[in-house]
Amino acid sequence: MSKKWIELFKGLYEEAIEFDGKGYIVNAMFDTNSNYTRLEIIAFKNVKNILPSDSGVTFQSDGYKIFLVYEPKTYQYKFQEPYLRSGKQHIPMRWNELDVITFATKDRVFITKEPYMSFGSFTVEKPGAGDFVYYFYETEAVMANLDNFISTILNKDLRIPSAALPEILGIIHRNLDVFQKAE
Repeated sequence: MSKKWIELFKGLYEEAIEFDGKGYIVNAMFDTNSNYTRLEIIAFKNVKNILPSDSGVTFQSDGYKIFLVYEPKTYQYKFQEPYLRSGKQHIPMRWNELDVITFATKDRVFITKEPYMSFGSFTVEKPGAGDFVYYFYETEAVMANLDNFISTILNKDLRIPSAALPEILGIIHRNLDVFQKAE
């Protein structure tokens, strides 16, 4: 059975990851005071170098970042543009750059309309308490593996209705298509 994913920093330490092709990283950050959750899905290829540091790792490669944010109805800064938020709530996007899905419960999810490009390099910080970062192996089933992983977080952990998952995954796939078509 082939590997599906591995915790990124464990994989780097054990040299269990080869960076000679495409790669995908899912970075999940959970707010300690609420259900507010930020996922970064990073697609990349042609890594030239990997530079570890005490706080994380920098990949010398273009990174196509997809941001997915779950915002509970009780979040106090709903009015604030995401690029103005601080800490784990911050993403470098404005409302007009995001697709917003609001649920009957008034919770909402917002996702980048197009991947955020990080030219030349991108950094992945070591996860804090309760957070995690996984590397997904490039296999024939990588998209299904990403879908299953993300769906589990959204449905089981955040209680997003199953009926909303196809729309959310469709937006993620649209973003990943930009990466796939890039030369």
